[in-house]
Amino acid sequence: MSALRTDRPGSPVPARAVTRTGALGATTATTAPVTVRHARRARREPATRMAFFHGLTENAACWDRVLPLLPDDIDAWVFGLPWDGAHGHQWALERDAGVWIERALAMLPERPAAATVLVAHSFGANALLDHLDRHPLPDRLKLVLLAPFFRPGCAHFDWPLISYYLNDFHLFLAGGIAARRQDKPLDPELLTGMSEKVRDRIGAYGWLRFFELFSRTPLLDLAALRVPVLVAGGERDNASFPADCRALAAALPDARVEILAGCGHHLMLEAPERVAELIRELKDRRCAAA
Repeated sequence: MSALRTDRPGSPVPARAVTRTGALGATTATTAPVTVRHARRARREPATRMAFFHGLTENAACWDRVLPLLPDDIDAWVFGLPWDGAHGHQWALERDAGVWIERALAMLPERPAAATVLVAHSFGANALLDHLDRHPLPDRLKLVLLAPFFRPGCAHFDWPLISYYLNDFHLFLAGGIAARRQDKPLDPELLTGMSEKVRDRIGAYGWLRFFELFSRTPLLDLAALRVPVLVAGGERDNASFPADCRALAAALPDARVEILAGCGHHLMLEAPERVAELIRELKDRRCAAA
C-alpha cells in the first residue's frame, strides 16, 4: 500500500484520475471521487488501523454514530466512495467495483507492524470481498462484514430472486433513508418518492453492478480467506437476510455470525453501540498468523 498524501488533518483526500479500459470497452478517465478522512487518531499503542467502507447510496457519515464508541487504540480512516448516490451512475460504467476498493486501500498510510481491520457494509462489503478474492491478502488482516449479500450456490439466482431485487430495489433504499431519520419519521408517501429518486440517480448500471457482485458470491474462493471475520446481519433485514449472513459465515474458515435483534439493514445506524462492541471483539481476536 502506498503512503497517504499529507493534506490538512481530517480533510478528504481526492483520488487522482486514472485512465483505463471501462466496462463498455472504451478508454475512460475514471475520475469518480474516492475520499478518505482520518476520523479518529489512536491515543495509545499498539494501534490497530481500521478502515470503513459504506454501502450503496450511503456516504462516509453513516459511521458517525459508531466512531465515538470505539476503543482508544483505533486509528480510524473513513472512505467516501462514488456509489454514494451523489455522483449519479457514472462510476457504474466501470464494470469492476474493485477499482474503487483498490484505490481506497492505496490511500491508507503505511503501518507495517499494525493489524488492519476493514469494516464494510452492504454493497461495500461485497465489493471488498470480491476484491480480496482476486488479490493477495494483507498481513494481519481482519474483516467486519455488515449486512453483506450472499447465496451459497448459483441455483439460487432464479427469475423470482432477480424480480425481487429489481422491482423492490427502491424499498431497500427507503430503509436507509428511514434509518437516517429515526428521530423524524417520514410520511410513507414522501419516503417512497424519495427512495424512487435515489434509485433513479443510481440508474440501471448501478443496479447491474450491485446484482453482478451479488450473483458472483457463489463463485468466491471463500476457503482461501483465512482471516478472522465477523459477519453481522439484522433480524428484520429484507435485503441481506439473516440466513444469508449465516451461510456466508459458515463458508468462511474463521468466521462468526451475529444477528442483531430488532434491526434491519443499516446496523450501524440502528444499533451503533452493539456494532462498536462487535468491532472491538473482532479487533481483539488473535490472527492465526500473529
